[in-house]
Amino acid sequence: MTEPNRARKNRQRAAVAAPDQRPANRRGTLALRPLVFAVAGVWTATSAAQSADTTQATAPAVTPASSVTALATSGPTTPGGSPLVPKMAEPVQRPDNTVPTFTAADKMDGRTNEDIHLRGHGELRRNGSVLKGDTLDYNQDTDVATATGNVRLFKGGTLVTGPDAKLKVTANEGTISTPTYEFHTTGGHGTADRIDFIDKDNSRITRGTYTTCSPDNVDWYFSASRIDIDSDRQVGTGRNGVLHFFGVPVFAAPIMDFPLNDDRRSGFLAPVFGYNSRSGTDITLPYYFNIAPNRDLTLYPRLLSQRGLQLGAEYRYLGTSYNGVLRGEFLPDDREAGRNRWSISALHTQRLAPGLTGYINYNKVSDNTYPDDLGRSIVTATQRQYTQEGGVTYSFGDWIATARVQKFQTLSTATTPLAAPYERLPQLSLTYNKYDLGGFDVNFLTDYTRFSIPTANTVQGERLFMQPTISYPIIRPGWYVTPKFILNTTAYRLDRPAGDTQDTQINRTLPTFSLDSGMTFERDAPLVTKLFGVNYIQTLEPRVFYVYTPYRDQSQIPLFDTGQSDYNLGQIFTENPYTGYDRIADNNKLTAGVTTRFIEAESGIERLRATIAQRIDFEGQRVTLAGAAPTSVRRYSDLLGATTIQMFRGIFFDTNLQYNQDIDRIMRSTVAFSWKPEANKVINLGYRYYRQDANTGQLPLEQADISTQWPITRRLYGLGRIGYDLDARKPSDMLLGLEYVADCWVGRLAVQRYSNAVSGYTTHIFAQIEFKGLSKVGNNPIDVIRLNVPGYQPVTAQPITPSVLDQYE
Repeated sequence: MTEPNRARKNRQRAAVAAPDQRPANRRGTLALRPLVFAVAGVWTATSAAQSADTTQATAPAVTPASSVTALATSGPTTPGGSPLVPKMAEPVQRPDNTVPTFTAADKMDGRTNEDIHLRGHGELRRNGSVLKGDTLDYNQDTDVATATGNVRLFKGGTLVTGPDAKLKVTANEGTISTPTYEFHTTGGHGTADRIDFIDKDNSRITRGTYTTCSPDNVDWYFSASRIDIDSDRQVGTGRNGVLHFFGVPVFAAPIMDFPLNDDRRSGFLAPVFGYNSRSGTDITLPYYFNIAPNRDLTLYPRLLSQRGLQLGAEYRYLGTSYNGVLRGEFLPDDREAGRNRWSISALHTQRLAPGLTGYINYNKVSDNTYPDDLGRSIVTATQRQYTQEGGVTYSFGDWIATARVQKFQTLSTATTPLAAPYERLPQLSLTYNKYDLGGFDVNFLTDYTRFSIPTANTVQGERLFMQPTISYPIIRPGWYVTPKFILNTTAYRLDRPAGDTQDTQINRTLPTFSLDSGMTFERDAPLVTKLFGVNYIQTLEPRVFYVYTPYRDQSQIPLFDTGQSDYNLGQIFTENPYTGYDRIADNNKLTAGVTTRFIEAESGIERLRATIAQRIDFEGQRVTLAGAAPTSVRRYSDLLGATTIQMFRGIFFDTNLQYNQDIDRIMRSTVAFSWKPEANKVINLGYRYYRQDANTGQLPLEQADISTQWPITRRLYGLGRIGYDLDARKPSDMLLGLEYVADCWVGRLAVQRYSNAVSGYTTHIFAQIEFKGLSKVGNNPIDVIRLNVPGYQPVTAQPITPSVLDQYE
């Protein structure tokens, strides 16, 4: 294989390093990982094992006919007496002075223990490194190797070429003029005016470049007037560095440190650029401090063109028994709001003793519109409650004890008014779980909570709840029956506002009995097998669930933490339709349902599942959230149905239906369809319909959405999502974007628009360029796209696994 062909082959097979796959490390904006390996130690490692006073033993006479000669006193030889060349996978790595040096050439001559001259394809191998040249001279007295003409230096997957090289082997000093370098592990390459090896740990590149683009199509490259390499500290320092993109300088720095390996290093991170319709142009330049292996600090000053300069910081720490994150942001004198804006966040967890853990989760913002104005995405911009809590948990055997305090900051605006929830000051709980105790499952829950609320003229108080449960599961092949008994005991001590004459002490004890049962039948499905050409099994799984709880008037009990559970196929087979402990529904109800599944016999993959269920109320439930008796009693609940289909590869269909037989209306319906034929191709369709229901408080809703990622050309991909409000007849949210993948870079552009709680809509613009093997610049839209486009995969060139034969010299 010719040298140009070998270089092209190497470039074609090189793997691109992916910084996203190392989330634990913070990298500099221009992290020249491969450049390190190439220059810092390429030649120094070649000669590190030989000392300056190495004495060469008498060597055999060298004749022009010799093809391989070893300047060594010993070593493995062929049956003919010639030394063996080290194998590819077995490089010689000896720490002493006995490392052999192998030479080869068309013609060799020299003087024993003084010098050797190689003419025509000269080659010197030592300790896994290779130096080649048209001519190669090595003086043992001065320990200097001089190569001229087509010089090639190969070490550890890095190839350096140039017209000439002069290297002092043991002292690790030398120069290669006008070199080019290629990196087998990343596919990167570059050129320089010269490389100077100062000692075994330090080297200098003069006017060097680096890129991962193909030599025929260099879309981007990084250049620096000088790059100093310190391989001992694994740090490189670039002077007057410039990043060029299509010939245009896009980033420059007079001095910049970058890591030479994957270890975390202090320094600037990639700048983040974006646009927000509420704050204007958004530029963030983070600086990373690597304080210790288990502690770091990131400062992220953020310039908002319409508001001013915001300062932010994030401190992370990790210990053997604790970890946490502290965050803070401060915007002095917001030009739009006319006041200081800030946010703080603290999350800490710690193992205090064996079985004992504690945590703190505290979040607070300066005002009610902070997330709308300064949120970085739809997730943070729509957050309306900030948790402030701390607690401890102790586990011992089958018991778990928990204590916590919990408060909330609720952000209420004129357009989105929200009521503050009750605070738990404190909450103490004790649970016991024991399974298969003589065939019985035994559970015991005790919970004491002091509820407080900042809203005036609102009832507050204490609640003690105890709930022992015992069940006896009977499970046999093809069927099961589980009887269960629950005793719900609650005591309240209330502080009612002035003028409220209701009881301040309330006790409530309610027993609950339930019986859950089911069967499973299965058979072959010949029609489906014939249709799809795969053996299928069909199951039929009927289920019957009965629950009884007597009625108690609970109209005087406040609602501290209780609400209506979502009515679905999971909830319909439970004992209580309410969350929390303030309402225990009276029940004399029977739920019947049936599920059928189609399963591939060989693989066990479930291709289709369909379920239908309904609850029969024999007496009519009288307990409600509001306390007043219901105006009407229905014997039959809404009919629930659900279907999931995955019969074809890459196609997924799911639907849920709630149907009211009394009024012959669909109360709720959701439909989801997804087609993902291959990577980077997906189409999603969705539809949601909720009919207004006064009994549950459900508001009307009818929305449809479509999202996709799909190639437009071989390199250009389109993506987006549109959510449309069919009632309001206008879009509710929208995301449109493009991704372009080249040989050595990926560009991403996305525009997101969503409704906010203050002034209608907020628009974000995300733009990012990923320079493969170097860094990313811009505002990362990947998380936002994943949230909006299910099944989205970022486009990137697939790395080719390097072969052991690539660049073998």
